[in-house]
Amino acid sequence: MTALDVSPAPAATLAVTLARQVAELLPRRAGEPWTVEPYAAWWTTKPAARLAQGDRALILVAHPWRTELAWQLPDREPYEPDLRLERISAAPIAREVLRLLLPVVDDERAARPAGKGAPRSLERLRLLDEIGHAMRLQGMATYNRVGLLRDSSTLVWGTPAGLRYSVTLHGSNPVADVQIQGPVRALERALGQFLPEPPAQSPREYVRGRVTGRLQRRLAAYLTQFTDAEQIDEGGLSFGSGKGPYGYAAPAADPAARIRDTSLAAVDLHGVGVDLLLSRAADLAR
Repeated sequence: MTALDVSPAPAATLAVTLARQVAELLPRRAGEPWTVEPYAAWWTTKPAARLAQGDRALILVAHPWRTELAWQLPDREPYEPDLRLERISAAPIAREVLRLLLPVVDDERAARPAGKGAPRSLERLRLLDEIGHAMRLQGMATYNRVGLLRDSSTLVWGTPAGLRYSVTLHGSNPVADVQIQGPVRALERALGQFLPEPPAQSPREYVRGRVTGRLQRRLAAYLTQFTDAEQIDEGGLSFGSGKGPYGYAAPAADPAARIRDTSLAAVDLHGVGVDLLLSRAADLAR
């Protein structure tokens, strides 16, 4: 399927306009912006738009009250949406593209034969350097170190609020593990960058079972505004289910200690895309 050559009709203009607004919220990779053009998707007769960056692409179809999206690679043409959102605003659409779609695209690309390109280890370091460059532009001092596990690399920085971030890539997997340590109030604000958009209405009951420990109850109260949480046998909280980043919040050393905003906490996140980190650089420098 190729891009349309005709001038877009009003409906197509809506899709293209929305796609351009979304593209403005997606980060450049290696300095390359996203481009937008009219398109014809296989699964609908409605006009669509194609957002492209290198060999990665997204197909967007705008309906009156919802948006359909799919991802595309040179050898992958979508025949149905990969994501349906009950939203028609650029910001929430971009948020879910960054959380849910682009990590899948990068993971699929990495699983394909490397060909004559750079070795996977060099690609891993290039991605970490791109994240590091974005953080250094925010005034952060970063450093790289060998990861704790074999064939892994880690980028580390600290923030004025006392948070310490560690971003680790393993092997040829371009989807990162992120560890955040620091004061619980600042850590809660940081977690909000990775979780789903809070529901407009009062949140459903997302806590599974009884939560013990003052720190864990506080974190559960915050996390369940966005996603589900469950206390596991080790005492920590497991949170996030289905698609997108998910994680684990470690228990406090003293579960009975009073919890203040400055009390220390630690969270491990998994399934975090490079694009999400790049787009949130300013927020991750606070």
